[in-house]
Amino acid sequence: MKRHFISITLILTVLLFASCKGKEKIADHIELQQLTLGIIPSMDYIPFAVAQKQGIYDSLGLSVDFVKFQSASDRDNAFKTGKLDGAITDLTHAIFLQANGAGLKIIMKTDGALYLLTGKESGIRKLSDLKLTNIGVSENTAAEFFTDITLQSANILTENVNKPKINKIPVRLEMLQNGQIDASFFPEPFATVARNNGMKTLITSKELGINVSGTIFSEKAIQEKSEEITALVQGYNLGVEFIKTHPAKEWIKILAEDSELPESAVKHVHSTDFQKAELPEAKDLKANISWLKAKQLIKNNFTGENLVDSTFVK
Repeated sequence: MKRHFISITLILTVLLFASCKGKEKIADHIELQQLTLGIIPSMDYIPFAVAQKQGIYDSLGLSVDFVKFQSASDRDNAFKTGKLDGAITDLTHAIFLQANGAGLKIIMKTDGALYLLTGKESGIRKLSDLKLTNIGVSENTAAEFFTDITLQSANILTENVNKPKINKIPVRLEMLQNGQIDASFFPEPFATVARNNGMKTLITSKELGINVSGTIFSEKAIQEKSEEITALVQGYNLGVEFIKTHPAKEWIKILAEDSELPESAVKHVHSTDFQKAELPEAKDLKANISWLKAKQLIKNNFTGENLVDSTFVK
């Protein structure tokens, strides 16, 4: 009888311990605040999206609200007014924002590329054909930066090209398809949609040897939500592992859903060799800073010394 009583007591103790451990887990999850991240649905966002859709962030106890935008200007206005904790943005605009007073840090680079697409009736077959054409850009962003770098590589003066400012990517894509502009840089999956409709790729940002984008957070978010940002990066890395170990069709669906494009339009999207979170390379930051200074968009004494926060990338 005594032995029976001891057994029951042991069982109850184990159950109570397990219950407490479970409550601690839940409590840990509840302690993490929500992160709000501004994004334009494109390839560089995919590891984050995979982590969200596969329940990785749920398992880490992190809630992430991905707020979608069609243009960099809309996304960055939301960031500057404090509606977002962070954003996936191009390095060009991240530097532009910080140099002009926005309190932010780049915490990691993201993997993606921009593709210079030419219109079916543009007659552009090589870089030298870009002279005296209309190349649509998003102002003060990577699209304009890479346009100027491309023109420089072809020995074409920027004043010999018209660069209409068309910030919304879907609008820019439609104008290219309708022959209202001759060329423009696009991320995936929009580049694949353009190619499916007869547009041609002239050059890519990877061929130009400069990385495009990164993830930024406000200084306020970094101070107040450092554990949440750490979990975000951890989830990103697990999302990369999922992509590397599963067929493309399993994550292409996510890209189609988030870009609001039919799966048939994006199934032949160019594959990206996603890497776990890394800091942006100094050469990429330097190239962007030099361009922004040449355009007189930032002050000449800006060095980018405090541009990157290396806390979250191990």
